[in-house]
Amino acid sequence: MRDDSKEQIAKILLEKEAVTLNVETPYTYVSGMRSPIYCDNRKLTFYPEERSAIADALAEKIKEIDPEIIAGTASSAISWAALVAERLGKPMVYIRKKSKGYGKDKLIEGGNISGKNVVVVEDLVSTGGSSFNAVKACLEAGADVQAVVAIFTYEFENAKTKFEEGKCNTIFLTDFSTLIRVAAENNFVENDKLTLIQEWNSDPTAWGPKHGFSGEKRKIRWY
Repeated sequence: MRDDSKEQIAKILLEKEAVTLNVETPYTYVSGMRSPIYCDNRKLTFYPEERSAIADALAEKIKEIDPEIIAGTASSAISWAALVAERLGKPMVYIRKKSKGYGKDKLIEGGNISGKNVVVVEDLVSTGGSSFNAVKACLEAGADVQAVVAIFTYEFENAKTKFEEGKCNTIFLTDFSTLIRVAAENNFVENDKLTLIQEWNSDPTAWGPKHGFSGEKRKIRWY
């Protein structure tokens, strides 16, 4: 069964170029891996109507869980966590990738989450590394992490495995499978290039070398 809400979010990502597709000159991540797709959900905060739609959708999902605290990952999900916390009337913290090394040297900023139920808000889940580190930080601070809620996931198997092994619930507003279908149906990508993009998703590391792309040109952080 098709999920209309997932399709609507996917269309927003494509229309506002938060997700871009380029098979001819793939993007290069910091690791050197080449990719025909790039997601930058920070772009969505620029557009009031779309920003509100995304924040409403996140809040609706999180409202069903009813956590005590909303936690956003630094830095790209801080704004989304703040928007959700405001809508739900919840306290909010944010989680650094690493502690500052000076001052109070905190990893979690905003308040004490010990003994509290927390939902972690992410803008994007790729390998799941940054999300899982955020979950770990919350657990070490004494919180109970009820779920990671994100705007978009690439649906990589290694990320799924990480969350399953860590017994961490995940909720995504939309995903790679939905986005690619919406992209094809709305002429964001030609059908003959669709297979190449889907192939990348199945084996992202091997895709570049297989198609003659080396790790060069514009480097983009992979997280």
